[in-house]
Amino acid sequence: MTTLHSEEERQPFRILVAIGEPKDLALLLAVAVPLARARKGWVTALYVSRGPEVPNWLKIDKEIQDVVDEPVVVHDENIAGAILTFARRLRPDMLFLHWEGEPSRGRYLLGRTLDPVIQNAPCDVAVVKVDESPSAFVERMAHLQHILVPVGGGPNAVLAMGMAVDMQPEQGVTALRVAQQNLGVTAISSQWEALQQAIEPWAGEKRLRARVVQAPGVVEGIVREATAGGYDLVLLGATRESVVDRLLFGNLPQEVAIRLRCPTIIVRQHEPGAAATIRRLRWRLLTVLPQLTLDERVGIYRQVQRSARGGVDFYVMITLSAAIASLGLLLNSPAVIIGAMLIAPLMSTLIGTSLGIVQGDFWLVRASLRTTALGTLAGLLVGALMGLAVPGNRITPEMLARGSPTLMDLAVALGAGGAAAYATARKNVASALPGVAIAVALVPPLATAALAAVSGNPQVSFGASLLFFTNLVAIIAAAALTFMWMGFRPTARQEELRQRTFKGGLLGTAGLLFMLTAVLAVLTINSIHEATVQDRVERALEAQVAGMRDVTLTSWEIRPANNGGIEIEVRVESPRPIRYEELETLRRHIAERLGRPVTAVLDVIQTTRLESR
Repeated sequence: MTTLHSEEERQPFRILVAIGEPKDLALLLAVAVPLARARKGWVTALYVSRGPEVPNWLKIDKEIQDVVDEPVVVHDENIAGAILTFARRLRPDMLFLHWEGEPSRGRYLLGRTLDPVIQNAPCDVAVVKVDESPSAFVERMAHLQHILVPVGGGPNAVLAMGMAVDMQPEQGVTALRVAQQNLGVTAISSQWEALQQAIEPWAGEKRLRARVVQAPGVVEGIVREATAGGYDLVLLGATRESVVDRLLFGNLPQEVAIRLRCPTIIVRQHEPGAAATIRRLRWRLLTVLPQLTLDERVGIYRQVQRSARGGVDFYVMITLSAAIASLGLLLNSPAVIIGAMLIAPLMSTLIGTSLGIVQGDFWLVRASLRTTALGTLAGLLVGALMGLAVPGNRITPEMLARGSPTLMDLAVALGAGGAAAYATARKNVASALPGVAIAVALVPPLATAALAAVSGNPQVSFGASLLFFTNLVAIIAAAALTFMWMGFRPTARQEELRQRTFKGGLLGTAGLLFMLTAVLAVLTINSIHEATVQDRVERALEAQVAGMRDVTLTSWEIRPANNGGIEIEVRVESPRPIRYEELETLRRHIAERLGRPVTAVLDVIQTTRLESR
């Protein structure tokens, strides 16, 4: 059953239909055969069997054997891989697949088998979704009356229109463009002109009718027109409007296909060359992380939802964590600060915000952000009270370390956010969460901001606040990306509120992350410049002081000068007086190294050396 027509016998246009069960054979051939006849082509049916047996239903009816090859049977455990291998060998013009119309599960939009085939197919792809019996659909296609083709521009809409015209429905093809309901006459005219331009290649086709309708949204307009117009078939061109490009056909075609009761075909044109390579690489990247089952995602969602509510336990723990962190900062004790990190509960609310954005759950996002805001205020209040209660509050090195954030802190927070989301989603690595809490500090910079503010050091307070906000936004962004990577996302049947929450949350987080990156980039550049100046001054001082007789360098400080240069205060020890000419030589040497004006102040500590015999 593997005989194919020879190259000489083959027609220019070839269609490959991938068969999985008896109804696939009837449904796909009902669409492929009329198209092949219209284009003077040929159809090849492929069946991938996991075992050695060949099903007895895999037969081609006599009335269509003039355009359909004898079925090909391939034995392989990897169905998607077998389909792709055969398609690359056959090199068809179009591949037909059947989709049951079920909502997506995990990272797969249309299914574990369909998604990789669609992503890597070496030809145009058509996915057929039918909600009626195979016999009813075959009868429908045999007496095809009217086809609806939504036109939004792009090559996929052109492909859909060409297929619809070639199927030759008796009443014709309607090219539809949906305009927003609140548009005026001028805007409607613009939509009409765009539609006329899109169908220009079929201008002479008498069976083609153009139509512009107004609706609250594109999906609503297509569904309403398809339902009211009594169409036999809807042909949709794949779109790329989805924020997450791993959604193969975007949200719109999938949602339209699910909501429509009449048969629907989604088509996508093959992108040769670099575009196809990039798409394959992107697909491989998106399939790196393990897939979560529907039950796993539901369980994780409920767990995160409970943790994000912030009851009495949350506020008790945030209060204790802030108090311990404040004491650790005042004592300059890293061990105490680490203890405060471990018991801080803020990470759970940030994970709740991320998952709420990805799921389009406005109420989870609101509850998580509210808990985070109240927890932040509680941490600031406790830190301020500790600073006022402890006498002699001063800025310690541990506080200074959190007062100058850089891009490296942002990178740490992004990594920690991804790790926190992954550990939350994977129970077998949940033990890594304490390590994540230590890696990215949330409460210590919050306490530092409060302590520095009450001690009268606004610069350190601002830096610590910036570090806390950086950690907060970066964790939310990285966790959201990880959750999407592992299969979480809004369902295809999105409500308007879910759409706004999903898109607004992603865009808002991305915008905040961009602004923080810009600010931290400036601070990082300044920090690198300052470190470079410090290094050059240190090298110049060591070299110059080493050449001075009986002089030992003890310390030095750099301050900005009013003339755009720097002022250096150097402390040395020497048993002899230092002449002014030696100081001037030291100043000139440093100025030459830095290439900028330098003012030098030399503090000499007179020393006396005594030797005991």
